Parts: sequence; structure tokens; C-alpha cells
Amino acid sequence: MAIETTRRQLLISLLPLCTAACRRAEPDLSGYTEEEPPHLLSTVSTADPRAAPQLLSGWYQVEQNAWRWTARNFAAVLRPPPASSTLGAILELRFAVPDVVITVLKSVTLSASIGVLRLAPQTYRQPGRQVYLREVPPNVLSGDSVRVDFSLQKAVPPSQSDKRELGVIVHSLSLETK
Repeated sequence: MAIETTRRQLLISLLPLCTAACRRAEPDLSGYTEEEPPHLLSTVSTADPRAAPQLLSGWYQVEQNAWRWTARNFAAVLRPPPASSTLGAILELRFAVPDVVITVLKSVTLSASIGVLRLAPQTYRQPGRQVYLREVPPNVLSGDSVRVDFSLQKAVPPSQSDKRELGVIVHSLSLETK
């Protein structure tokens, strides 16, 4: 009986040590921030710094905290909106054709593609705010992201006063469920 009591006391005294040894150490979070990695957006304002990683190529710096010039060819990645893989979506590009572009080029033809799907082009002959709207079928919206490639038939070539190739001024682009 004395041995049994001693054994029980020994086990009870060792219990806190076992519990401490079994507990996981707190993770070392030094060097980490509370920010999460960026999530892809379905609607991108080109002036929003959070959206900059989604602007893949052909984009210049933000100007007047509101918009960006593009080159002749430019691309972005968007998150397909909810239910678009069954309902389809509408691609919307909100942009402006500046006076200088119309003066030099007379017109601008914009087209877009998502993968092998080519969306119909549209020609703009007047300066000012414009909208390019195209239906996107559900079969190209099944993944977590889609790359949209835009192309202008022509752009203003670099000059002495501006070394950039200038296309259009984009304010926003989006995919919205139909």
C-alpha cells in the first residue's frame, strides 16, 4: 500500500511536467506584420496602391491620384466575381481618350482578350470619357483569376517631351456577374 501511495504521488508530481512538455510553444511572430497577402479584386481602381500588383504590364505611374496612362498593349489580372463561372460576366474598362491622342491618331481602336477568347474591338473617334463593355462567357471564368490583355490598334509614339508610348488613360476595370 505504501508503494502504491508513493507511486501515485510521483505520478501526480510529474503531471505538470508532462503537460508543459506536451504544450506547443507560442510561435515566434517577430518580423511578421498583421497584414495579409493581397487578395485579387474583381474591380480595380488604377490609382489604388492595393491594386497595383494586378496591373501586369503596359501601365505607367499613377497621375493626379486618379488614373494611369497605358502603353499600346496593357494587361491586368482580375478575380472572377461570384457565380460568373455559371452566369458569365461583363468586362468593363472605364477610360478616357485625351485630346492629344485624337489629334495625333484621329481614332483609337481598343480590343481585349482573355486567354484564347478575343472580345470584339471598338473604335473611338472623339476625345473624352469612354467605356468598353463586353460580355464574357462562363467557360473562361472558372479559375481563381483571369488575365485580360488589352490592345490598341495604335498609340502616340514617344516624343522629345514625353518618352512614353501613350495609349489611353484608364480609371478602372472590372468583371461583374451578369
